[in-house]
Amino acid sequence: MNTPQAARAAWWLRAILVIVGATLLCATVPVFFPVAWMQALHEWLGLGVMPTDPVVIYLARSTSLLYAMHGMIVLVTAIKFRELQCLVPWIIALHAALGLALIIVDWTAGMPTYWTLGEGPGILAGAVLCLALWRASRS
Repeated sequence: MNTPQAARAAWWLRAILVIVGATLLCATVPVFFPVAWMQALHEWLGLGVMPTDPVVIYLARSTSLLYAMHGMIVLVTAIKFRELQCLVPWIIALHAALGLALIIVDWTAGMPTYWTLGEGPGILAGAVLCLALWRASRS
């Protein structure tokens, strides 16, 4: 970072990574939801009646744990930015791939429109923004 603009871009990139990491860490909470709460939330989101087969409960809880684990990696990368900045391009690339994949997954799974338009495109847009900030921070 040789310029004030590069320093500002790095600051914003770190801020976004902190927000993303902290938000993903919130996925820890639903791991401990009773099944009845998961069912109620499922219906409230307009997803219909949630099956309670063991594999469904397992997938719901383990997915939340994976999101939280990823959140911790992103958050630590932001906090230890100087030491771990080599991870940032990887995180950006993985988020871009995840965003694209979720657009396809959500669409083919028949998720509601609000979900399909919010999840994948939002993650992809965040990756594009972070890529722009990453490039600006390197100038």
